[in-house]
Amino acid sequence: METDRSLFYFWGAESARKLYVRSCGDFILVPPDHEMCRTVDFAELFWPVSGQCRFHSDKDYILRPGSVWYYPPGSKHEYYPVKPFHYCWLTIAGENAGKLFEILDIKPGLNKAGPCRRQLFSSLGNELLEHTSKHRQSALSIAFKILTEIGFYSKKLSEPQDYILDAKKQIDTDFSDPDLDVNTLAASCLMHRGSFSRAFHKTFDITVRDYILSVRLKNAFDMLRDTDCSIKEIAEECGFHSAKYFSKVFLEKVGIKPMGYRNKKYTK
Repeated sequence: METDRSLFYFWGAESARKLYVRSCGDFILVPPDHEMCRTVDFAELFWPVSGQCRFHSDKDYILRPGSVWYYPPGSKHEYYPVKPFHYCWLTIAGENAGKLFEILDIKPGLNKAGPCRRQLFSSLGNELLEHTSKHRQSALSIAFKILTEIGFYSKKLSEPQDYILDAKKQIDTDFSDPDLDVNTLAASCLMHRGSFSRAFHKTFDITVRDYILSVRLKNAFDMLRDTDCSIKEIAEECGFHSAKYFSKVFLEKVGIKPMGYRNKKYTK
């Protein structure tokens, strides 16, 4: 897979206007490729379709599908794909750009958002192709719809239970990421680490760490039984930092080393 920036729509700068859609796109960034770090005077929103990307603000955050990242005007943009990162984005400019996001309660950094609305971004791009007053207003209307989808979703997930269910689904799909842990999950849910850990344990009667480990081991069992992949390959696919660490954990939890499990054709 290669980086793809072909779907890019640009209106341009209009210094006299207080609020307008400047540009949008549908990109795929494949590591080690990334966008250059820079400080800009417009607001920008990133909505993932698939993959993961590391954004830096006061610290590093991982952006995954189900959340968006918002850089307000005047921010330094610094982000790097962790895995092939497919995302839609838009920029809004003018002196009122930041106020629009504030009104809709979209905060700088991570915000919960649900699945990316790619069709809306496609419609927005079509409007930016024509430089008329009518298309400019239509573009702003579509951008407003995109932002309200995010704002309404965040309000809908006002109950902690919803965030915890989201986190469990994230573990089930992103277990292969070795950096997935209680800290990244709590940050993704916009919760304090301690509050998140307690809520997860109360909901599922298991700690976050133990649930992540159980999902990784379950997938390791399947790969040991159903594939010819090496222990190193299985460790990488299941989110363990090394084959040595995978073997150690497997022995502690199962009572036998991974190759022993495979050779004796244990089932679980």
